[in-house]
Amino acid sequence: MAGKEEVGKNEEKSKYDDYSLKEVPKHSRYGFFNIFLVFSSVYGAIAVIWGGGALGYGLTFSQAVIAVLSGTLVLAVLGSLIASIGAYSGLSTYVMWRHPLGRLGGKIAGFLLISITTGIGWYAVETWLFGIVISEIFPNNPFFSVGVASIWGGILMIIMTYIGYRMLSFMSYFTIPFHIWLIGIGIAIVLSLKGGFTAVVSATPTHYMSLLDGISAIIGLYSAGTIISSDISRFSKSAKDAASAWISHIIFLYPFLILGGVAIVLVTGSYLITNAMLDLGMGVGVLLIIIFGQFIINTDNLYSGSLSLVNLYPMRREIASIINGIIGTAIAAFIGFIAGSSITPFEDFISLLGDFLPAMGGIVIADFFIVRKYFNKMNDPYKRYQFTPGNVYYNVNIAGVLALALGSIVGFFINLGIPAVNSLITGLLTYPLLYYLIKSLGKNPEILPYNYEGGDLK
Repeated sequence: MAGKEEVGKNEEKSKYDDYSLKEVPKHSRYGFFNIFLVFSSVYGAIAVIWGGGALGYGLTFSQAVIAVLSGTLVLAVLGSLIASIGAYSGLSTYVMWRHPLGRLGGKIAGFLLISITTGIGWYAVETWLFGIVISEIFPNNPFFSVGVASIWGGILMIIMTYIGYRMLSFMSYFTIPFHIWLIGIGIAIVLSLKGGFTAVVSATPTHYMSLLDGISAIIGLYSAGTIISSDISRFSKSAKDAASAWISHIIFLYPFLILGGVAIVLVTGSYLITNAMLDLGMGVGVLLIIIFGQFIINTDNLYSGSLSLVNLYPMRREIASIINGIIGTAIAAFIGFIAGSSITPFEDFISLLGDFLPAMGGIVIADFFIVRKYFNKMNDPYKRYQFTPGNVYYNVNIAGVLALALGSIVGFFINLGIPAVNSLITGLLTYPLLYYLIKSLGKNPEILPYNYEGGDLK
């Protein structure tokens, strides 16, 4: 009887916490179709269409095709590997980082990630974009101005994030058809009213962007989602399902959405994708669908950020989502009041992501598939990122921390080639090399041991 009561307590505790500091149990896992829909909804949403609009402002359509296909290939490989790691371990992104970076290293890196990207950064940008769309639907109304709409829109998104993965799963079943319909209609209008496909191919962008910058922007636009794909894939029944779901959505959905945005902006010449859609006569109903898409992707941004904050300082996940949401909403409102509808902050932000975030993806992949398997002789992938009570773990992994610093520096400062790829390769290669060199000197790259006693991680 006592055993049943204890199980009930554990289930109640996890109602909204979503196993934030432990492995997702088998009974809470989903199959390929659910994971595919959630990936497609939370990552293949309106920000991708906005990204396509930004590319259409600086690249020709043929250049955009090359940039999208090149970036998609990198993202497909990177995301499938990280998604499979999430399924093997059942752990959130930031708990997984405790292996290649150490307990303290993972906490600090996760906090920096949410500060700059997902939980606060991406959330703030998406909330600001929401304010822009609202202001276009209801112009000249103070309540619907960019800054004010960012505030009340952010509050609604916080409420949705409180529920967690189940809300993401529920919304995914009817979000993706809306996005496909949205871009499909836009492309059809472009082809019928603006001179057909010939007009798209021959259109000249109003500003200049190099092809390499375009590829880096493509990777940067999706790099945050790729790095945190394990936050979704940890709910997958198998690594095969997780990897297949990621590859399927990134190959079939991402190019379609982003190139659709490119085509619409190129032929209309509008600076903002939403303005371009209005110019095509797509109407308020389409913009309302855009708003719906922003709600689900931003719910995921805030959801991931809440997992990171819980990893930094143990608390209820839903409380963490409220804290991150308030900060992100305040930033969005500030951008809205200062920048208004200028898309410059969005362009700068995705470029920044592409410069340094991929390094962490390279490090995780190298740690799981090279260091754990060949250096530490852990052949069973299900045990490589498993926390076992009574075992000794470490607060800092020197090799991982140094590799992350090097990868970020290379991505940010080295302009030769594609910064995002430079960052990824640097992290992927330097981490196992540093780990091996430190080991060959008779030292342990992992320092400051601590004992895991079971239950939720601290």
